[in-house]
Amino acid sequence: MLHLNEGATARNSCSYDLAMNDVANQSPDNKDTGFAETRLHDSGDAFSQQEYDIALIAEILEFGSVSERQMANAMSDWSIHGSISLAKHIESQGLLPPEQIANLTQRVEGRIERARKSAANDSLAPAANESLFLATIERLDRTGRVSKLLGITVAASVNAEDSRDSDVRYQIVRKLGQGGLGRVWLARDLSLNRYVALKEISHPSKATDAIVDRFKYEAEITGRLEHPGIVPVYHLGKDESGRDFYTMRFLGKKTLQDSIAEYHERWDEGDHDPMLLRHLLNAFVNICHAMGHAHSRKVIHRDLKPENIVIDNFGQVIVIDWGLAKVLDDTAVESLGDAMASGDGNRTGEGQVLGTPLYMSPEQAAGRLDEVDSRTDIYGLGSILFAIITGYAPHEQTQKSAVDSGVGARGMISVIAGGNTPSARDIHPAADPILEAICAKAMARRRYARYQQAPELAEEVQRWMAGESVTAYQETAFQRGRRWISRHQGLTQALVAMIMIVLVVLTLLGMSARQNYLDVQESQFTQMEGDVREIEIQLRGLAGELAKDARFISALPPVQGVIGARGGVEGDDEEVWRARLESIYTSLLRSNPEYLALSYIAKNQDGTEEIVRVERNPADPSFVTTLPTGRLHTSETDPLMDEVALREPGDVKMTLDPRPRFANSTDLVERLVVATPVYSDVAGDCFGMSLIESDIARQIEEILLGLGGVECEVYVADGEGGRLWASASPTAGVQLATSGQVISGLPSEIVEQMSEQGKLFETKKDNEYLCKRFYVDPAGRGVMIFARLPANE
Repeated sequence: MLHLNEGATARNSCSYDLAMNDVANQSPDNKDTGFAETRLHDSGDAFSQQEYDIALIAEILEFGSVSERQMANAMSDWSIHGSISLAKHIESQGLLPPEQIANLTQRVEGRIERARKSAANDSLAPAANESLFLATIERLDRTGRVSKLLGITVAASVNAEDSRDSDVRYQIVRKLGQGGLGRVWLARDLSLNRYVALKEISHPSKATDAIVDRFKYEAEITGRLEHPGIVPVYHLGKDESGRDFYTMRFLGKKTLQDSIAEYHERWDEGDHDPMLLRHLLNAFVNICHAMGHAHSRKVIHRDLKPENIVIDNFGQVIVIDWGLAKVLDDTAVESLGDAMASGDGNRTGEGQVLGTPLYMSPEQAAGRLDEVDSRTDIYGLGSILFAIITGYAPHEQTQKSAVDSGVGARGMISVIAGGNTPSARDIHPAADPILEAICAKAMARRRYARYQQAPELAEEVQRWMAGESVTAYQETAFQRGRRWISRHQGLTQALVAMIMIVLVVLTLLGMSARQNYLDVQESQFTQMEGDVREIEIQLRGLAGELAKDARFISALPPVQGVIGARGGVEGDDEEVWRARLESIYTSLLRSNPEYLALSYIAKNQDGTEEIVRVERNPADPSFVTTLPTGRLHTSETDPLMDEVALREPGDVKMTLDPRPRFANSTDLVERLVVATPVYSDVAGDCFGMSLIESDIARQIEEILLGLGGVECEVYVADGEGGRLWASASPTAGVQLATSGQVISGLPSEIVEQMSEQGKLFETKKDNEYLCKRFYVDPAGRGVMIFARLPANE
């Protein structure tokens, strides 16, 4: 069971088995380390520099912010026997910031003290012929990760306590490694005169019945799997002191992780030999077949990772460390698990997190053990394939983020349980997309989306290596055609060569023409989008200018002068103020040719009346006239006045609705009316409003002309599409719409959206059309711009 302490490393699995991982690949009797002796401590001795460096490596790896691969790269030009300390070296390499190094260094002394105390309590003194330097490493790093980085083998000799024979048949030679559950020895099988790996419980005197049962369960699980890719168990028994042990084949020290690290180191140095990857993938296929056999026997591993795959001296790939294995649908074994549920050796229980977090499946991370089945191992196999492709564990970035953010192991487990599946190409962009697709399917979050059997995954990888299609990746027609051609190269070579040349030429010409066409269309569509944006910006700018002018004319002194004259304020009479206002309006109208009229309207009990109106003749824009009193319009009802009177001073109302004075007129000009309320400075109530009437169609025409030549058809109409104002096209240029003209050929999708009045929308279909509706006044009819590329000829 994984105990989620915040400082715990996430790389090591919850149950250790160092039988094969940390074994020296050398002659069993060889004890020559090739290193100078390093003085160990006497009681009260100061810590040596080597102890500091070894402990610091162990702390950095356990902390989890640096991977073994990064640490190995940083230590490639450093020696533990040199004069430069590891702390100074990694700081100069920029591997960790100084404050983090200082924090880790503070924890080093505690680690050394604990190691010394443990050594004293366990009587763990090096044998007379053993390197004191190697003994130091063994005390400070029980997992063997430091010795692996330093490129040496920690092979502890047998001390007085452990010098014994097991069951008469086996003679202990030296310790190979030690993990959480057991320790592994190199032993000589006296009956067959061969070397074997012998595993026993780490602390027999402290072992509970549950731990003993779990140890036997591990041996039983491993022993029942007879396959070339699974480590064979030779013997399960007890020694003369009653200690339980079992023996296995002695394999050596090289793991799949070592091969993966070597492959990616070569890749980084420019060696892109494809055979290196194929060797790893062939090994992966063998792993899949081994796990397929285990699954056929209802056994799942639950801790698959490259460190648990050993490659022996004959190149055979072997799966080890079955300490977390589980038998599915096995009543006897499950009842044993139930009996163990209260002990330290608890193997399976609701809510537990079992496995190595860096390679863990979401269901394992979530502790949903009822969902753990053979597809959980498929995820583990996908994690191994991920490591082959990228050189990193799938959740290594998650671990680093958890460490950097301070959420620790619990936060990391939460992310694994609920986060997205890592992408291999995010880490290694050069990864083959088909191989990445296979990996992604094997590591799918949902179990049903994964490969359902390990041989199925193996077949996918084999098909990729053979150049065949795979189910996880949807090939293009070109990829399928290229693969077919590669299988028929021998058929009528001369004729095929000629046909291929013609096909290549035609294909290149066709692809070039097609690409040119798409490039032109894309360029035209991009230009069309820019034109639509420019029209919108111009129209919004026009609305802004009209609003400013409306506020300006409402604040002219004659406006308040008329109000004062009507209210009996001493001063000039109303006619004088009207004449002044008419003069100002006339000047403004001549200066703004796009304006049709300026009006000053008062409201009274009977409705509204025009006080001043200056207008331009639409047929002759140069003719500006001031309407005499007899032609000024009065109205009993004026909806615009009613709405403007409710607004605050300075507010602006824009509308396309026709004014009452044009109710029975033949004037067909579409007018944009901008109104702002006029309040009495004396009484404080709303006296009336000032109006600007603008020829919206003419102004849109000016905007379209300002675009220059257009390569598309552009239409500008009212928001409901009922009235077209102006249009532009490559052939006809810019044109004002005739009375009652609408946009023809509108797509049905746009017609449906137009029916929803008051709703903004922007709809486009790439390389075809773009339509946008917006409102300069939320309560108005709005403006619609529709643009489309010319039809293909």
